[in-house]
Amino acid sequence: MLRKTSKIIVRYRAAFVLIAIFLLILSGYGITQLKFESDLSKQLPEDLQAVKDYETLQNEFQSGDVAIIIVKVKSIEKGGVYDIRDPAVIQSIYELEQRLKQHEYVTNTMSIADIYIQALGRLPKNDGEVKFVLNMLPEEAKQGLISSDYRTTILIASLTREKSSQALMRVYDEIQKDIDNVNFPQNVEAVQTGTVGITYKILALLQSDLNITMGIAFFVVGILLLYFYRSPIKALIPLIPLILGVTMTLGFMGLLGIPLDMATTTVGAMLIGMGIDYGVHVTNRYYEERRKGKSIEEAAEEAIAETGKALLGAALTTIAGFAALSLSILPSLQRLSITLIMGLGLAALNAVVITPAVIILEEDLMKKIKGHYEVPEIRSYSGFIAKGFYKLGKTVRDHPMQFLGVALLISLITAYGVTQVTTEVRLEKMIPEGIPEIEVMKDVRYEFGGQDEVDVIITAEDVRDPSVVRAIHRFEKQIIADSYYNNVFESNSIADIVINKYGYIPDDKEKIKEALEEYQGQGMVNDDYSMTIVQFKGNFMGVRQEQFREIMRYFEEEVQNADLPAGVEARVAGESYLNYVLDSLTNSELGRISMYGTLFVILIVLLLFRKPALSLSMITPMLLGAFWTVGYMGLAGIPFSQTLAGIISMIVGLGVDYGMHLTHRFLEEMGEGNPHPIITAVQGVGPGILVGALTTAGGFLALLAGELTPIHDLGKTLAVGIFASMLAAFIVTPALLQLKYGKQIGGGGDEE
Repeated sequence: MLRKTSKIIVRYRAAFVLIAIFLLILSGYGITQLKFESDLSKQLPEDLQAVKDYETLQNEFQSGDVAIIIVKVKSIEKGGVYDIRDPAVIQSIYELEQRLKQHEYVTNTMSIADIYIQALGRLPKNDGEVKFVLNMLPEEAKQGLISSDYRTTILIASLTREKSSQALMRVYDEIQKDIDNVNFPQNVEAVQTGTVGITYKILALLQSDLNITMGIAFFVVGILLLYFYRSPIKALIPLIPLILGVTMTLGFMGLLGIPLDMATTTVGAMLIGMGIDYGVHVTNRYYEERRKGKSIEEAAEEAIAETGKALLGAALTTIAGFAALSLSILPSLQRLSITLIMGLGLAALNAVVITPAVIILEEDLMKKIKGHYEVPEIRSYSGFIAKGFYKLGKTVRDHPMQFLGVALLISLITAYGVTQVTTEVRLEKMIPEGIPEIEVMKDVRYEFGGQDEVDVIITAEDVRDPSVVRAIHRFEKQIIADSYYNNVFESNSIADIVINKYGYIPDDKEKIKEALEEYQGQGMVNDDYSMTIVQFKGNFMGVRQEQFREIMRYFEEEVQNADLPAGVEARVAGESYLNYVLDSLTNSELGRISMYGTLFVILIVLLLFRKPALSLSMITPMLLGAFWTVGYMGLAGIPFSQTLAGIISMIVGLGVDYGMHLTHRFLEEMGEGNPHPIITAVQGVGPGILVGALTTAGGFLALLAGELTPIHDLGKTLAVGIFASMLAAFIVTPALLQLKYGKQIGGGGDEE
């Protein structure tokens, strides 16, 4: 079947190239339609209760984004301001507030300037007035506005929730323009952060990381190919179909409406790393057949027919590993699954269909230039590389048990690392240290108690009922009493509104209604008074991952055990809680999709080869490669994130390829009567595996050029996974084949 197909591909290669060009043009349009996505709620299933509650906050209580602006004394240069209490600083903050209030999406602002307007009816004119008003404030109120060293203060702008990434970036740019247009005194700077600032930075880094990592991936892969093929033109041969495949994938993502998020942004560099492997194997087999004296058409047909079998199996197993991601309930992993399957399918198809056409075109051009066909000599099949693989094949054949012992030793070393792996999904932790938006959040947390928010939604027949308001008050005070444990800094509820008006909670429902109607702040009840919220602010996201989980579990337990009247319900909600839910789902999904991915790959291998003992030679290195990689993650302190949740399934799908290529070549040589099939298989396929692994890892390591932490981690982990899988294949697959077929083919001796 493949041999007939190979003849068709070679004969009608020009037609296939024209089809590829048409798809390339279509993909160009699709790329212009690509969108970026950073909304946390879009990474979770829509029918999840936490997501529904999050939407309730947006729709019923106009809970939106928060822009936090830190105003601080950044230096002590002569002639400038040294104290944030300087009247000129307060004047600048007030001016910034007025600018912000002109935007339709700003619902409320709060700063130290508001205190002076309320107390004096105007801004302070001198240092005496500044200190007089501050000294009247309760200590906890002062701590929430100004740092203990009087060098930092905070301005908070509450915003309506922006649904699209483009709108959020516009909001950030407009607020930044307002900041830039305010003339702050010398030595003073204002830095934007909060959910808007952090999300903006993530979106900006997603876009830059996509372009940078793809560019570097192509460069690294190109340099490696140039070294092995010794010619810029020949190095382009496996690159051209890869470029087509990556471009088509990104184009189809735009046409299908698949956004680029924390997971799918890596797809460009990943496809470059993985897809080059297919073109390399086809190209290497073609050159091997040419060295045997076959014509260009015969060599192309043989490369497609023989390599195509292994490539088909490799593509199917890799796709099977990635298909497991589609079973996840996390939308980001589902999108990544679709993208990678589509990308790998296109990469494999282009490698088989376009590569022969490019090779033959290059040979024909060289003939016109030089007057004759020239049998190519590539570096991977000569010199120390060829000798090294010959010795490796011979040594594995003669000492299979020792090689299996090496694999066992590596497994024992990495076993400890497996026990140390954890998870981290908080978006704030995705940005590396040193970014201004993250650095100033440290000031927010350690100087002002934190501005992270956890909301508790209370539902009742009528939340204005005095018994409900009293229950809310009890619950709120109980949480505040545990602030040493839960990091809560302040709270807000309808109970506070009522107490602020009357000094107590009256039994008269009408009085409670009157207090709520007079309240001018953020809406705390919905239109039909069936829901209200209790807001808790503090440092929840800046703590260690385990402490973050403990705080969120604390809120869940307190809500579950809250002393509420009959018929009244409470649920934890908000963005901080969504991060916790995502963390829990990532942990559970990690094991599930890894198990399914492994089972899918094993099933594909068994169906293709139908011999359990033979399949073991491919499956074992795959499992070892994945195990060693997870061990490395634990030892290196790399956590599983939403980006890395499918890493095991990916490595399993990729890692089986190397063992499959070795096993397929071994069977081919043994079927032709080769007395030393182990040596020939390692010597013949080994260089292609090495080139493929180096270029694949090179593509993955290009992700290190990105700034987002999980993209860094993904690049390192996938590169280690590729090398681990390659190493496992070289030392385990030939050893297992030798133990299985050693008596049949001869267990040792020199090659004749």
